[in-house]
Amino acid sequence: MFKVGGGTSAPGLYALKIDPNLVEKLVKQVPINIIITGTNGKTTTARLLAHFAIRFGLKVIRNSAGSNLERGIASTLISHSSLLTLNSELSKFDLGIWELDEAAFNQLAPVIKPDKIVFLNIHRDQLDRYGEINSVLDRWQSTLKKLKPKTKLIINGDDHNLSKLTEGFNGKINRFGLEEGKISGEFTDKNIKPAKLDIVAKNIQLLGLTGSKFDLFTATHPSYGGHSSQLTAHLPLPGFYHIYDFLAAFSAGLTLKIPANIMTDSLTQFIPAFGRVEKLSLKNNKEGFIFLIKNPVGATQVFQTLSSELTAQDSLLIALNDNLADGTDVSWIWDSLFEEFKIKNLKFKIIVSGTRALDLALRLKYAGFETKQIQIEPSLERALQTSQTALNGRLFILPTYTALLELQAQLTKQGIKPLHWSKLR
Repeated sequence: MFKVGGGTSAPGLYALKIDPNLVEKLVKQVPINIIITGTNGKTTTARLLAHFAIRFGLKVIRNSAGSNLERGIASTLISHSSLLTLNSELSKFDLGIWELDEAAFNQLAPVIKPDKIVFLNIHRDQLDRYGEINSVLDRWQSTLKKLKPKTKLIINGDDHNLSKLTEGFNGKINRFGLEEGKISGEFTDKNIKPAKLDIVAKNIQLLGLTGSKFDLFTATHPSYGGHSSQLTAHLPLPGFYHIYDFLAAFSAGLTLKIPANIMTDSLTQFIPAFGRVEKLSLKNNKEGFIFLIKNPVGATQVFQTLSSELTAQDSLLIALNDNLADGTDVSWIWDSLFEEFKIKNLKFKIIVSGTRALDLALRLKYAGFETKQIQIEPSLERALQTSQTALNGRLFILPTYTALLELQAQLTKQGIKPLHWSKLR
């Protein structure tokens, strides 16, 4: 058990059995708390915001190594506390950044009593756990009514479904979005009029796997000092979806009075979390890249990003698991546009792996790939070894969540990277 997840949330799990109110008792000692939630991008956004805050000189605590459930938050808090006396060093932190699962948000937001909440997006994700989008939104909206009036919302203004959260909300709301390349979300009500954005990314240039470049425009919003500004950002993460993660973190940073130029300038030192566009040095000096996939919208965005990069010499390793943490319903692969890889009709090699490798192979066949292109290897260990054999170009690894954790162990076993669980998030 501990080899798969590092056991990082186990202390919190046992501590909560001793004191179910532990998180509420401890988290209130942190001066400012920010919650980040949504379907896609939570980990990268939390990591970006923490990066900005630390560069500004703030002392940050966050659930960087644990889960985004209550036990992960508890584990992080007790690592700086005495469980028996509740004496802690938590008041020495300036900021708590808490990444929360979509469902855990409803349980933990009233407990954490956040000063700010970042809502990234709402897409279909693990239907066996969350239900449909409207169900998630209804629960979020009910939870917001339980929070203190001074709570500030930072919302992706391009995802019109999130506008429902602002109905009846009397606190301050900041919205961010893109001028072009918008990811507006699913099942959008066409009658919803887009709200004015407070921060906009314009003149976007996608630079392949090296990232993107764009201009930032901030409105004259009181949260941003009451004045507008413009500057250019060079984000070392590819794709439109990562620009949203940056905008969310940037927006939250401005509300914390972190100067815009400190955030944009610090991007040159930013290192993504494990599995989130991480670059690897494989055997025989070949390059590898890891992109986590876990739902239709997120996976399709990854496919679109890679479609312009793939060559006939490259290989894909896609690993699909159906463990509880992945979501036991894998029907989402039929809504993910694997067809994006067919744009150039290249005959690159595809290895499918994981507990549902056969389902994945069938999906690729229906996407138009030739069966001779597809190699089925349920064992991720053997798949990783096979994918590096006779590799002429680059290897792109696309795992679901528990496959990502197993991949970390296999990469360590092969000596490709060190074992360091805090990089998982």
